[in-house]
Amino acid sequence: MNTDLFDRLGVPERIREIAGYDLFDEDLRTSLDAIAKRSAGLLEAPISMVSMILDTSQFIIGSYGLSGWVADAEGTPAEWAMCTHTVLAGEPYCVVDGTQDPRHADNPFLRMTGMRSYLGVPLIGGGHALGAHCVIDARPRIFTDVDRAVLADGAEKVMRLLDAYRLR
Repeated sequence: MNTDLFDRLGVPERIREIAGYDLFDEDLRTSLDAIAKRSAGLLEAPISMVSMILDTSQFIIGSYGLSGWVADAEGTPAEWAMCTHTVLAGEPYCVVDGTQDPRHADNPFLRMTGMRSYLGVPLIGGGHALGAHCVIDARPRIFTDVDRAVLADGAEKVMRLLDAYRLR
């Protein structure tokens, strides 16, 4: 395990903020899936996700187009998750072609899934980047400011929805 990554993601206040939402509520999950489906459609991407980045793992709480082992596991190790980079940056994160990008060329997730491009925007709650709303594609893509705006709109909808599912 990458202890530096664990230290950067495992900030107690950030983890407490994530734990403050009822992430297992079926109605919430259905609504998050709908947001992911909308983003995938608007950006013509085969996959869209809403995920929370914990200290060691990515937990997928909403998705569209996801299949196989990632869908079954509802996540990946944090080191493999492109969304981890979005959370650590605290701003939109873009990868045009992960196979050609030295930061991601050895990523097991990309090798196992065939995914190549990524655009994610952070989910901000309690002053922390908690997770990301993203699209992933099997082809290289240059994402635009309009694409980022579409995802940012989706992320705002996600956070409004999560606030309605805050544990009291």
